[in-house]
Amino acid sequence: MLVERYGRIRTSSQSLESLHQEDFCQALGIISEQKYQNEGGPSMKQCFQLVRDATSVPAVSIGWLLDAILFNFLTGNNDAHGKNFSLLYSRTPSLPAMTSLAPLYDLVCTVYYPEFSQKMAMKLGGEYEATKVFPRHFDRLAEDAGLGKPMVKRRLYSLAKSIMLKIPEITPDHPVGIGVANLI
Repeated sequence: MLVERYGRIRTSSQSLESLHQEDFCQALGIISEQKYQNEGGPSMKQCFQLVRDATSVPAVSIGWLLDAILFNFLTGNNDAHGKNFSLLYSRTPSLPAMTSLAPLYDLVCTVYYPEFSQKMAMKLGGEYEATKVFPRHFDRLAEDAGLGKPMVKRRLYSLAKSIMLKIPEITPDHPVGIGVANLI
C-alpha cells in the first residue's frame, strides 16, 4: 500500500517543514529495541490508553486506532508494532495545538512472505497467532480498548466487507499482488 508522506508540509516560502511526531514506543518511554510486545513493547491496551490520554479528540483517535488494528489484522500485517503507530502534533499558528493519531504507515502483508514471522507484533485479545484469533479475541480487544463488544464486531465486519469490495479494483496484474489479494 502506498501512503502519501504526511510528516512534511510546504510552508508559504515553499520550503519543507517537518511535523512533530512521536511513535508509541517513544511516547510510552519504551526503547526502540523493544518495539514488539513479547520483547517489552506496548500492548494494545497500552496503545488505546495512550491515545485516550494524549490526543486532543480521543473519541475520534480511538476509532482510528481500532480501524488501524483491524485493518492490519484483516490484511495480514503481523508487523504492526509500537514504532508503526505515532502521535502527530500540529502547531497551526491560528489554532490551538492538536495531537492526533498519525496516518498509517509501513503497511505490508507480511503473511505473504514465509520468511517473515507469522507471529503478530502485539497480541490481539491475548493471542499472537492470527490463525488462532476467534470472535472471543475481539471481545477481549474491546475490553482492553474500553469499547463496546458489539461496536468492535460491527466495525470488524464493516471493514472486512469494504476491503473485500476494494480488492478487485486495486489488485495489480502481478503474481505478488494476486497472491496478497488471495491471502486477504
